[in-house]
Amino acid sequence: MKAFTRTLFVTLSLVVCTQADEASKQIDALLAKDWQQNGLKANPPASDETFVRRVHLDIIGRIPTMQETHVFLQSTDKDKRAKLIDSLLASDGYAQHMFQFWADLLRVQSRANGGQGEMTSKPYLEHVKKRIRENMPYDAFVRELLTAQGKVWDNPAIGYYMRDLGMPLDNLANTTRVFLGTRIECAQCHNHPFDKWTQMQFYQMAAFTYPLETNFTGVSDKGELMELKRAADKKPELATNARHIGRVFENLGDFVRYSKVQSLPTRVLKLPHDYQYTDAKPKDAVKAATMLGKPLTGDVRTFAEWMTSPENPRFTTVIANRLWKRVFGVGLIEPVDEIMDTTVAMNPALMKHLEKLMIESRYDVKAYLRALYNTQAYQNEATLDELVLGEVYHFTGPVLRRMTAEQIYDSFVTLIHPTPDLPRRKGIDSEMAKKLVYRGKLSDALDLMTTQEIFDGAMKASEVYESVSARSKPLREAYTAAQKAKDKPLMEKLNLEIRSVEFVARTGIHDHVVVPAVARLYEKKTGKPAPPPIPVVKPGLEELKKAGQNRAYIDVPGYDIDQAIPREEKTAADACDAVYHEEAKRLGVTDIDAYLKSRRAQAKDWPRAADLESPAPRGHYLREFGQSDRDLIDNANSDASMPQALVLMNSELFESVLKPNTQLRLNLAAAKYPDDQVTAVYQTLLSRKPTEAERTAWAKAQQSGLDIEDLVFALINTQQFIFVK
Repeated sequence: MKAFTRTLFVTLSLVVCTQADEASKQIDALLAKDWQQNGLKANPPASDETFVRRVHLDIIGRIPTMQETHVFLQSTDKDKRAKLIDSLLASDGYAQHMFQFWADLLRVQSRANGGQGEMTSKPYLEHVKKRIRENMPYDAFVRELLTAQGKVWDNPAIGYYMRDLGMPLDNLANTTRVFLGTRIECAQCHNHPFDKWTQMQFYQMAAFTYPLETNFTGVSDKGELMELKRAADKKPELATNARHIGRVFENLGDFVRYSKVQSLPTRVLKLPHDYQYTDAKPKDAVKAATMLGKPLTGDVRTFAEWMTSPENPRFTTVIANRLWKRVFGVGLIEPVDEIMDTTVAMNPALMKHLEKLMIESRYDVKAYLRALYNTQAYQNEATLDELVLGEVYHFTGPVLRRMTAEQIYDSFVTLIHPTPDLPRRKGIDSEMAKKLVYRGKLSDALDLMTTQEIFDGAMKASEVYESVSARSKPLREAYTAAQKAKDKPLMEKLNLEIRSVEFVARTGIHDHVVVPAVARLYEKKTGKPAPPPIPVVKPGLEELKKAGQNRAYIDVPGYDIDQAIPREEKTAADACDAVYHEEAKRLGVTDIDAYLKSRRAQAKDWPRAADLESPAPRGHYLREFGQSDRDLIDNANSDASMPQALVLMNSELFESVLKPNTQLRLNLAAAKYPDDQVTAVYQTLLSRKPTEAERTAWAKAQQSGLDIEDLVFALINTQQFIFVK
């Protein structure tokens, strides 16, 4: 059976490679025909040194290590370029680099919506990474996002809608721009001034997704709860306690706050009050309808099927063009997201062929990219001339371009790490997993309670608030006075006292709302009476400083963190140590303990860009290099800038790459002679040996007192290092 499986795998691999090879040849043939028609010649083939650096940067987002460069250059395999492409596409580095592409387009943030959305943002971010690793077909990926509903722990794809929390019209405009390459946001307020889209068409499109409600609340049917509160306010015997009910609801929301997207048929989109066209009246209800291609009406699922259909006149074109630009540096259609009926691709026949290739590959992004990277056109030397806006480019080779922020940063990570792509556990971490399980437990429990039961429990909790209000009032007044006096130590002291007093009040919510709900959940899951609740222990000083404290309440089967997560984290750490041991053996390191300690610190301090917050915090190297803030679509900036130049010249980056046990320092240490050190610097930074002219220039520089570290500094600040050639 194993032999059969191996044979089948080899056969399928050969089929895939043959198909990719044929697809690449067809693309080259269409380009050659265009060159002939325009009296052009292809750029000369790129050298192996140029290719190995370029393909690493383009596919996995970083320069190769010197060892990776040596392995490729020393290989005599005639198919070594195709095999390297396959290896890089199959690597985790590909998923890391491709995440940056989608994070820019989808505006993926670790803490979206002003930080309130962490409970959604991080699971959504990891969901996008997971789909990239799985190489989920592009059309299926988009359908999953557009139809996403439910709670975040059940369906993290709802992060797509939560990203535009409470802004369904903006979400529709973003959806159309990202997936159809069409900008219709102007039509939200009036007929588009430069395109054919009308305001009515904008609203008809938005009507598909408008019924989807996005919210953070974890209290079911809060509107009904507020109605009960208003009724209690009118009853003198209830009014005193009811005045604290708002705070109870707020704190209850803190306990169970989570993200949820649900379809509400009662949410009907209406035209704005100032609608000025004759085809309808202001505030008329709008019926969903597609804006191009096959006319359809229906719900969000109809919308998603229409959007991702091969028959959609723009869906396939847009992704084929975006990925072509990712490989060659410029799209067949520019700009990539302002397509109109009058838009003509630089090479119409090639554009049609690429659309066909994408459809025939069933929207397999890796298969499509494999065909592009294996073209001779991609493997030619880069075009060095700057392209003029509006000028047709005939793709005689990829265009010279600056590295993205992530490519620069990850290349520095490569200079530091002898093995840049270390084993790691993929997915949400233990801490976030605990939060999701905790809120899932409380949410499911509260869903079992009626609105009246929640309200009755909240009223009892409100009585507790009333009993402690006399104690908290003077503390709050004292806090206000300390705030005016700018007495920070006193403010911190009073704040902890207030938290301590109000902890008692919040415990009332625990006793009268949450515990009964969790007890009911336990009974439903087990069919047995619920055990007594776990006693609440008053939090210590450090716990009080936190925004809130999770409580166990009652242990319910099925609501425990997946123990595989910490095990997998431990396995990944052990795998990293195994890599470090292999490195030490290969490099002849004798002090293994010191080396392990150093490498562990490097792994912690210098992760790949995709393993950092998205986007990185302000002031981080990535932001200085032009990383997108991910507030706007495709908002990264790869142009030269003064902050970038200052970082490269004056920051601690330079010192970091030359610390003990970095890849660069180890390569230098392995070089026996001064000339070998010069070669090691060039091969580590530029994946090639220095030219004779460069050796001569360096010999003169040494005579003026410069040393090998000065050479490193100089090369890091050259265009040769910063550009993808």
